[in-house]
Amino acid sequence: MRPIFVMALAAAAAATPALAEPPDCPPTLAVQSQPEAPGGWSPYAGKDSHALAGVTLVEGDRKTLMAADSPPALPPDRELRRTRSLVQVWEFHGARREEVFVICRYRDTAATLAADLPRVVRRCTLTRATDLRGTVLDDPASPPRLDCR
Repeated sequence: MRPIFVMALAAAAAATPALAEPPDCPPTLAVQSQPEAPGGWSPYAGKDSHALAGVTLVEGDRKTLMAADSPPALPPDRELRRTRSLVQVWEFHGARREEVFVICRYRDTAATLAADLPRVVRRCTLTRATDLRGTVLDDPASPPRLDCR
């Protein structure tokens, strides 16, 4: 009897869809560029790799807001200053009325990545490097770290 019960649990677990994983910004982004050549010139595409520069949380419809020049960032619920870092915290209690999505921004390019934050996520923390005065660094040694659970 016990092996049948274990097999039934395993089958039920396999049939249950996994919870959506929170997005994790890739550390680099490859961007293919196609130049617009003036008359008499031949354009040749280039491919560049760009390091992660920043992470932004935005509330609202991703397709609509990403069409805007600069989607409004969702302000954190609180910020904690630590030695050489700033930790920003967002809390999502209960059912969210609006979608929340993550924008990954990369150094020296206007290209970005965006992904929806699963509704099961209740908290996100973003850790950013600062100088000794607490100013966020534009070009830190390590990229910002986003942790959503």
